[in-house]
Amino acid sequence: MTTTQRTEGLLPVDEAGQRWVDTTLGALDVDQKIGQLMVFPHYGTFITPDVVEMIRRYHAGGLRIAQKFAPGAADGRANGGSGDPFKRPDADIFDRPEQMERISCTAEEFARTLNELRDMALDRPGGVPLHTAFDQEGEGADFLFEQRLYPFPMGQVASGDPDLAYRVALALGRQTRALGANMIHSPVLDVNTEPGNPEIGPRAYGDDPDTVTRYALESLRGFNESGIAATGKHFPGRGHSNADAHFGLPEIDLDRETMLRVHLAPYKALIEAGLPCVMAAFTSYPALGADGVPAATCRAIVTDLLRGELGFKGVVTTDNVQMGGLLAKCGMGEAVVRCLIAGCDLVLCRAYNRQKIEVLQAVKQAVIEKRYTEAALDASVARILALRWKTGLVENGGKVDPSKAGAAFHKAAHKDLALEAAAKSTVLLRDRAGLLPLPADKKILLVEQIHHFHRFINNTYVHPGMLWQEMRAHSPNVGVVAVNEKMTEADAAAVRRRLDDADIIVSTSYYNYRNHAIMLPFLEELRATGKPLVILANTPYRQFGVPDWVDTAVVSFCPSGRENLRVAAEILFGKRHSTASLSVSQL
Repeated sequence: MTTTQRTEGLLPVDEAGQRWVDTTLGALDVDQKIGQLMVFPHYGTFITPDVVEMIRRYHAGGLRIAQKFAPGAADGRANGGSGDPFKRPDADIFDRPEQMERISCTAEEFARTLNELRDMALDRPGGVPLHTAFDQEGEGADFLFEQRLYPFPMGQVASGDPDLAYRVALALGRQTRALGANMIHSPVLDVNTEPGNPEIGPRAYGDDPDTVTRYALESLRGFNESGIAATGKHFPGRGHSNADAHFGLPEIDLDRETMLRVHLAPYKALIEAGLPCVMAAFTSYPALGADGVPAATCRAIVTDLLRGELGFKGVVTTDNVQMGGLLAKCGMGEAVVRCLIAGCDLVLCRAYNRQKIEVLQAVKQAVIEKRYTEAALDASVARILALRWKTGLVENGGKVDPSKAGAAFHKAAHKDLALEAAAKSTVLLRDRAGLLPLPADKKILLVEQIHHFHRFINNTYVHPGMLWQEMRAHSPNVGVVAVNEKMTEADAAAVRRRLDDADIIVSTSYYNYRNHAIMLPFLEELRATGKPLVILANTPYRQFGVPDWVDTAVVSFCPSGRENLRVAAEILFGKRHSTASLSVSQL
């Protein structure tokens, strides 16, 4: 038996890597090992006492990084499944991080902060380096500083160019590696066979497993070449769900054969291609053995199916353990223990709250009681350490040169790629009314939602009113009413006051699955005016972005990105011809 075969299920590393894994693992006590399983939040350049404590006292193995403070999906509910309130009346600001505004900083400042945290990790007993993970699916999820924004996967497929997916992933990986990130929660491998899926939609490459596989393989190639560890999600596939796992436990009641043939096909292909990480879903799959329980807590899915049948040897991470799909059955501590017993390696805890301590205590107690064996703990830590070796964190803890952190954003090739991706992905969905190109001599009223990225990035690259700015480049007769992404009555009243002066109405129809912001009810009111109406949506699905009755619609799969709204405006005014086309069979 060779050295590299000693640790069962370990993603292969070279002999030097295996020696480092064995030596490091052997030097850690139980508390330090448990800490290595944990991924806790760090947002912006503000190093909170909470983060310091998680690294120094509780030996956190990783950080989930982003530009802004974020409470996590389930923190807004009355309780977390255990009966203990997430938000107490006397909570301090780090129990209510939504009260914290985004802290502006440069890429260089952000990189310096991550370097400081990495030094902190290297100075603790064991000196195990931190890994830093973030969520990015093209347009969506966590924005990092000074980063070009690219279309959602479905937009990449609309280009008809698999090589675009490779180049986008490579550029994204290079930009974020320069900042200090080394693990990405992407690509999305869900096959979106349910048009009414409120959570996945354009985050998926499409509804055909072969298409998803072809483009996801190209994305994996790009991530691999950039040196960032890719994470396929959400295993074993959330594309057929009609409910949102952020707010409860969905059930996907497909038969086993369909799950294997359709929804597991991309995983099989990417695992064979060397996928290093997988994220387990908080969804129930009765046909696969997870009946009434989240897949991430089910050994039949994580260990028997993923590791056994599909042969996956990498790291399995949970999704955010503060999501309702996990906490529907039990409190957070017990839920995490069940995930680990099922075979998960990393525990993702995205939000600032004191239940992180409950999680650590619950895992320690499970080890003491031998519910979660030390052998299983060792196997998980070994896989995690192997991943850190393969992503180059051992050399200097993963530190980067902060002075170069923002350079990739300004690189000509990345600028050109962002414009190319925007041009190839923006879809003229239909123009049955013949309203395009928009006439420059008519009065156009733009109802423009303030996209959540516009609000918290809010710099010269991305900011509120950006579509208006781009449309004004083509006509001086464009007026605007900026409204919240989730419209208020005051927003609606402001629009109504401007309607009489408009010859044509252009409205955004941005759907935000995180807070279920949706424009459709107000679109009905605009329709009732009888005025010509043009829609710019971020999803083509009728239930969320473009209803069947809309005669003229353009879909931008990245309305947070400057280049994408520039292209959309050019299409609206006939300065550019859309070459993109959707490959999904049902909207």
